[in-house]
Amino acid sequence: MAAEAVPQAGSAPKRHDRILIVARDNQLRNTLIDTLESVGGYMVNQARSFEEALSEILLTEFDLIVTEAELPDLSGMDLLAVVGGLRPSARVIVIDDDLSARSAVAVYRLGAVDYLYKPLNMSFVLMQIEKQLEAKRQEASRPATVEVQQPKEAVTDRARRLDPRTRPAALVLGRPQFKRINDELKDLMEHVKASFVGLIDTDGNMVGAAGTLEEYDLQLLTRALNIDHRAQNSLASILEETKFHSTYFEGAHNGVYIVEFGSPYTVSLAVICGTDVKAGMVWLYTKRTANVIDEVLKSMPQPRNFPNLQR
Repeated sequence: MAAEAVPQAGSAPKRHDRILIVARDNQLRNTLIDTLESVGGYMVNQARSFEEALSEILLTEFDLIVTEAELPDLSGMDLLAVVGGLRPSARVIVIDDDLSARSAVAVYRLGAVDYLYKPLNMSFVLMQIEKQLEAKRQEASRPATVEVQQPKEAVTDRARRLDPRTRPAALVLGRPQFKRINDELKDLMEHVKASFVGLIDTDGNMVGAAGTLEEYDLQLLTRALNIDHRAQNSLASILEETKFHSTYFEGAHNGVYIVEFGSPYTVSLAVICGTDVKAGMVWLYTKRTANVIDEVLKSMPQPRNFPNLQR
């Protein structure tokens, strides 16, 4: 059912808030953009898929992201998990095709601030968006006297993410590099008939992805790739290796291939295939893709000297 449009109220004053609309539904996307720009006066970017949204999120700081729960490639849930790692200050509203208690619980567990379902009343949607942006502005303007002292680890982590010499790979890519990487991931998925291919940086941020996963799997996968595999480290030590860069997990139905590479921006390339696919072929194409992506990462301009942020 089409969304109910907001009556035009003339030219709205321009605001500094930036919003990203992620929707496969062209009519919904255009209605939201028209409403937010003409009535709300907001700056709006748009995306039609997880891949396009990830590109926008990597390259732009958004105050609010509005995403459909279902996207053509991965899902709004996956996007929600990615936003938590890359842009923790951005608020996320999820729009579903219909009301689902299970989806609502999942959305809030993953950090969304609101869950809406179709058919939408655009006046209500605009009101909810303004409410969330106002709450964000109020948070930012709180006096320093009431701020909770951040743990030393949090301050150190923030400094590391700000310093261009130590930022995770997902936060240093430009649009051309992002597109090249995602083209390579798509080619790899087609060559080895994989169900999913993903590139993840050392902070667990998704740098690029191709294929599909079930709900929650993307978040679990990024966490799993950042686990300290003690057995592997112990074996490397016994064999006088610094570390192992390739790993293979074989199950009854799926095989997971993981290759870690890159300097100074280290990433993990994960490929999920059925066990009927020849392992040798997967390793061949995976390592070829890793070499290409490694060259892309090395082509990134090296940062200049940066003030010491560690305090």
